Amino acid sequence: MRLLSAELRKLARPLTWGVAGAAALFCVLLAVGAAHNAEGIVGGPDGQMATQVAGQLSPLAAGAEAAGLMASLPGALALALLAGAHIGGEWSGRTMKNVLIQHGRRWQVLAAKLTSLWLAGAALIAICWAALAIAGPVLVHLDHLPAAHQTAAHALGLAASQAARALLVLAVFAAIGLLAAVLTRGTIGTTAAAAGAVICMLVLAVLPTLARWTPATWVQAWMGFPAGQASDTTLPTNFWSRFLSATGQPDHLAGFLGLAGVLAACALAALTVFGRSDVSG
Repeated sequence: MRLLSAELRKLARPLTWGVAGAAALFCVLLAVGAAHNAEGIVGGPDGQMATQVAGQLSPLAAGAEAAGLMASLPGALALALLAGAHIGGEWSGRTMKNVLIQHGRRWQVLAAKLTSLWLAGAALIAICWAALAIAGPVLVHLDHLPAAHQTAAHALGLAASQAARALLVLAVFAAIGLLAAVLTRGTIGTTAAAAGAVICMLVLAVLPTLARWTPATWVQAWMGFPAGQASDTTLPTNFWSRFLSATGQPDHLAGFLGLAGVLAACALAALTVFGRSDVSG
C-alpha cells in the first residue's frame, strides 16, 4: 500500500490536472452541442430525440455518458498521455533505478504503476460525471428541452452499470500503456505506442474476417455500444462504435473474456520484459 500511495502522489502533477480538465471540458462541449441541436427539433417529428438528450443530461444518467466516453477513444488517449508521463517518464527522468533500489521487487513496482494509472482513469469518469451533472440541467433549461421520461432509479442503474463496465476497459487501456512503457522506455515513445495500439485495434476491427476477434470489438460488446452511432442531433454515448461494424458482434460474456485476456497478456508481457531488462537509470 505504501508503494501504491507513493505512485498516486506522483500522479498529482500538472499534466494529470490538465488531462482531467480537458476531459471534463470535452464532455461539457459535447453536451452543449447536443443540447443546442436538440433545441431545434423540440416539437417536431424528431422531438423524441430532444427528450433523449434531456435524459442523457440528467445528473444521474450523466454517469453513463461519462463512462462511455472514458471507455472509448477519449479515455484511451487520456490514459496514453498519463502513461507516458507516469510510467515512461521514469526512464526519461532517469528515476526508475531509484524506484527499484527502494522497492526491489519489480512486479510490485509494475503492479503499483498499473493500479495507480487505472485509478486515475476511474477518477476521470468521476470528474466528467460531476461536470456533466452540473452542466446538464443548466443546458436543458437554457435550451428549453422537454422533461426526461425516466425514473431516478433507472438513470442511476444505467450509470452505475456503465461505470462498472468501464473499469475493465480502463484497466485494459492502462495495461497497454504499461506494456508500451517497458518496451519504449520513454515518455514520448510510451504515449505514441499506447495511442497507436488503440488506433490499430480500431483499424483491425474494420476487417470483416478479424472483427470478431479484435480487442476493439470486445470493448464494444462489453460496454454495449451501439454500432454506427453518427447522429448529429443526439449526444454520443461513446467515440468507439461509430468506427466499427455490427457484423459478427460478440455477446457481453465474449467481450468480458476477451478483454480479461488482453489485460492478462499485456500485464504478463510487461512483467516478462521488465524483469529481464537492464535498468541503469
